Amino acid sequence: MTKKRMLASFLAAGMISVLALTGCQSSDSGETEDGKKTVRFMVGGSAGELEQYQKAVDAFNKQSESTEVKLIGVPGDNYNEKVLTQLKSKEAPDCFYSEEASYGELNNSDVLLDLTEYLEDEGSALKKSDVPENLLESYTFNDKITGVPVDCNPMVIYYNADLFKELNLKSPQEYYDEGKWNFAALQEASESLRDASKIGFVYSNYWCPLYSMMYSSDEDIYSDDMKTSGFRSERAKKGLEYLENNIKSKAFTFAGALASGESEDTLFVSGQAGMLYAGRWFVADFTDLSFKYDVIPFPYYDDPSQQMCAMPATPMVINKNTKNADAVWEFVSFYCGKSGQQIRMEGQGNAVPTVDGLSDIVLTGTPEHAQYFLDAIDNALVYPKTEATHPGLTDAITEEAEKMLVGEQTSAEALENMNTAVEEALKE
Repeated sequence: MTKKRMLASFLAAGMISVLALTGCQSSDSGETEDGKKTVRFMVGGSAGELEQYQKAVDAFNKQSESTEVKLIGVPGDNYNEKVLTQLKSKEAPDCFYSEEASYGELNNSDVLLDLTEYLEDEGSALKKSDVPENLLESYTFNDKITGVPVDCNPMVIYYNADLFKELNLKSPQEYYDEGKWNFAALQEASESLRDASKIGFVYSNYWCPLYSMMYSSDEDIYSDDMKTSGFRSERAKKGLEYLENNIKSKAFTFAGALASGESEDTLFVSGQAGMLYAGRWFVADFTDLSFKYDVIPFPYYDDPSQQMCAMPATPMVINKNTKNADAVWEFVSFYCGKSGQQIRMEGQGNAVPTVDGLSDIVLTGTPEHAQYFLDAIDNALVYPKTEATHPGLTDAITEEAEKMLVGEQTSAEALENMNTAVEEALKE
């Protein structure tokens, strides 16, 4: 999946009420004429993404002697609505991509199959050892592993290397090589671009960039028991102040406030913006740029040991009430294992594999320092489980940040309002 598909809170609440009524019943999968078990697999995406997913499904169907998968592709932006509609009927999928903000609630409603036994089977095409530890923990609820990553997207900063060279500015890679790629360096580079009548760093407001500004690898956003948060920490305060000050000075530009309606990628592609923060989803779109670009890790706050990045990673889940669990796992382990990931990410791809042996997919072609995508996986910040289990909390937090970004409140006010939203949610 690509970036930022965040589930609206009313949809999440609606989904759970439906699940409570229907139990997420799977359709009567039945069999094909030649006796194969049939599996319904649902996923959303662009036409190009669905084409890649279909390739993996076709490859599985060709090699499987006992199972046949039907892809239910949902183009456009109504994937969650489609899932909700399916769950109301007898046509619920056997397996499907679970959006970040709904995954926790699906677990709370006990409608997902426990995959632990399958992952511990030595004969499985996908085993526990194939899943990065931070993702494995993120997909574990009440000692049950209920999801596996289809892939992941550790985020890095893309920058226009030719623009830095043309303006005779120190590039992010030069800062990095000097051991000085910190928040101050990002600000300095952005200010230099601004002073040259360019857009420095383009900021988009969702959990990935926001929490990257507010937290470091040595700090927890929420406690393990989900009863307290780090939103009152000095680091969160300083990070939000840093973001506010750079927006005010125009070193950073908030894409959501542009009257032109342009997005971070269009500003970058046109040569107007020098830097943006994103996952590998832009690599395929940036193959025909008129300039050379490269990537660099997200900067650290005080010390290199604090460096981290945000990493969207959508899980594949299995309907607990599927009638053919073994057949569904046969497909899921193929699709999310080495074979399926390789097929889906052939060429430049739009994500990063989570299984070993596929690094060449990331390192072939552009950008020059693509290794940074791979390096970022182990210290990446994944979507907070606390927010996954509290629908609407992420939206409440990012809405307060947006008010700050457009000048409706200060960072101090935004942080206080974030804390109010968090503390109210954690009481429930």
